[in-house]
Amino acid sequence: MNIFCVGQNYAKHAKELGNEVPKEPVYFQKTSSSLSTEKTITLPAGKVIHHEIELVMVFGSGGRTIPKQSAMDHISHWCLGLDLTDRPRQNEMREKGLPWFDAKTFPGAAVITDGEPFDWNEVEKDFWLTKNGGEVQRGNVDDMVFDIATLVSGLSEIVTFNEGDLLFTGTPSGVGPLNNGDELELISGGDIKGSFTVASL
Repeated sequence: MNIFCVGQNYAKHAKELGNEVPKEPVYFQKTSSSLSTEKTITLPAGKVIHHEIELVMVFGSGGRTIPKQSAMDHISHWCLGLDLTDRPRQNEMREKGLPWFDAKTFPGAAVITDGEPFDWNEVEKDFWLTKNGGEVQRGNVDDMVFDIATLVSGLSEIVTFNEGDLLFTGTPSGVGPLNNGDELELISGGDIKGSFTVASL
């Protein structure tokens, strides 16, 4: 199982990190060992980990070189996810012009809620993250720089993806650090899709 991700796919998020809005999708990966469905998010010791809520697409069939008009046919399920990021490490490596793989890949760095059958009427609803009862991030597919079909088609020009692979589609603005004891809720359309407690090693 592969975990594919898209960087800076919301203009306000790109700007809050001091980056230019990309002119083509920016893809990266997390290792499969990063995946977690546990209700406790355990932060690695000594790291400053930021939350990034995202819509996550689950591929029901694999593919390669897929035209945009049929890209959505390859998605079977969706869920919400957290792309957890070691922000200081990412910034350090960016400043050096080096890859920031280890800022995105560590145990539990890809948190997901339970998958649901793909339904555009559900996917197009606002989704948001609350931390200790207060909203910190909110997004909608209409705010994406590149829509989901474009992301899937573009990814298929680079790799062959397989059934069961995940695609994190980017995070809206409002990212910030997690702390021991934080209570998180991932919500779509007013429905709580996942609740998590943050703990430190």
